[in-house]
Amino acid sequence: MSPASTNIFTLTHGSNLPDLLESNQKWSSKTTEEHPALFRDYNANGQAPHTLFIGCSDSRYNENCLGVIPGEAFTWKTIANVVRQDDLTCRATLEFAINVLKVNKVVVCGHTDCGGINTCLQHKRASLEGGENNHLFQYLQDLDDLYHEHKADVFAATDDVKTQSRLLSKLNVERQVSKLLAIDTVKSALARGEIQVYGLLYDVATGFVEQVSETTA
Repeated sequence: MSPASTNIFTLTHGSNLPDLLESNQKWSSKTTEEHPALFRDYNANGQAPHTLFIGCSDSRYNENCLGVIPGEAFTWKTIANVVRQDDLTCRATLEFAINVLKVNKVVVCGHTDCGGINTCLQHKRASLEGGENNHLFQYLQDLDDLYHEHKADVFAATDDVKTQSRLLSKLNVERQVSKLLAIDTVKSALARGEIQVYGLLYDVATGFVEQVSETTA
């Protein structure tokens, strides 16, 4: 069943600005009804999030999968939750979240059925090169490297494509956590015992997360 046929989503491709504004009004009213003091007494007076949530840009999940409400998690999403030391946004996000906002948990949360993972798993990355998606081709190099490093183990474990994709997504979480732990901002905070780093995997078919890794001082 396609998403369009279920008619469960708030907005659609046909929605326009008035629809967005009306949807916001309904969301604000509902949230205020559930948490009367949230906007007025908490969010209006600054933020003190406990968690930095690093996830994939995929539309099917975000920090809400942890059951949090606005004000609890500082969030950075990027395609396939890739962490790069030379990415200014990555470095600035870590510094602001850890050094300024003083979060004490950093979560790298990948997910099942990841488009970036599947593109490399199904050998579709090469078709992106040189065209209007050339930047995406370059970006996916890290995932393509991951695939080639582990393809023998992944294919030996199962011939089911969905299971292969899930295994690669878990390996990608481990890879990105490892890269995160090598960044000085994270290394220093860990050494001081100020943060813990968790690797999680979100299942788009169930809404549940599972632990992939945990790093403490």
